[in-house]
Amino acid sequence: MASQVALKLKCPACRKSLMDKAHKIDDQSAIDLRVDVKGKKGWMRLSPVYGSYKIESKFPIAKDTVVKISCPHCQAILTDHTECDICRAPMVPMMLEEGGRVFICSRKGCKKHFLEFEDVDKALTKFYDTYALGGERQRALQGMKRPAVEEPDAKEIMASGSFLQSYCPHCKHTLINHCSLTFTVVGRGGEEGMLLLSPYLNVFTNSSTIEIPHGEEVKDLRCPHCDHSLLEKLKKCERCGSRIAKITVGAMHKLITFFICLRKGCTWHGISGEDTKLIMLEDSQEW
Repeated sequence: MASQVALKLKCPACRKSLMDKAHKIDDQSAIDLRVDVKGKKGWMRLSPVYGSYKIESKFPIAKDTVVKISCPHCQAILTDHTECDICRAPMVPMMLEEGGRVFICSRKGCKKHFLEFEDVDKALTKFYDTYALGGERQRALQGMKRPAVEEPDAKEIMASGSFLQSYCPHCKHTLINHCSLTFTVVGRGGEEGMLLLSPYLNVFTNSSTIEIPHGEEVKDLRCPHCDHSLLEKLKKCERCGSRIAKITVGAMHKLITFFICLRKGCTWHGISGEDTKLIMLEDSQEW
């Protein structure tokens, strides 16, 4: 992925751009908003760089303060029924100009934020290309010339440590929650809990709210949003023969099918045969 992704946002109510070309943060046009803190009103500017938490405001805003954020054009309050799963403050929605929405927490100092795409296949592919995540713009930024004729077996490599933007293949909702890949897990005895996996390729940290003995194959892995089973019925783990789960992962400039083994301790993972024609996972024998 590109080292810096500067988002272009607009108001979800009036659809006007929130980008302020006259003011820069992180060398990019700032996100221009209006803020209300217990009746005290003024301007607030945010860095458009995804993952940056730089902020400027007309007056100091104390840490942990929950603020009301509104559009500078139509004055609509930017709010949503979604609560921050870290601090329970209201999340603030803004629209991506390319499609989809970005949410930020309204509590000063809370770093919770996430992207949401309604048409994940179309919008996410456009997002990757626009923001140079494996698309033509990335080649231009890197000063690379596209070869006139590509080798038929040329593949892009997903490096170890790459962040895997992961989605449910059924409801298309993100599976990333507070920097973890989150599932509903069903143990062998039918007990249910939450399973948290590292979202980074070839990083194998995990935790669960139920006890799963090392080497045990779980009964089911489900989406925490739509509760649909993620089991893949047509394939087995290529290392230990256990059942596997299937999720959708954003890789390079497309979405791919990604498989993980359901046996605790087995580090096998893989991608679909079709995707292996274009993409290789670095150190893919480990998960």
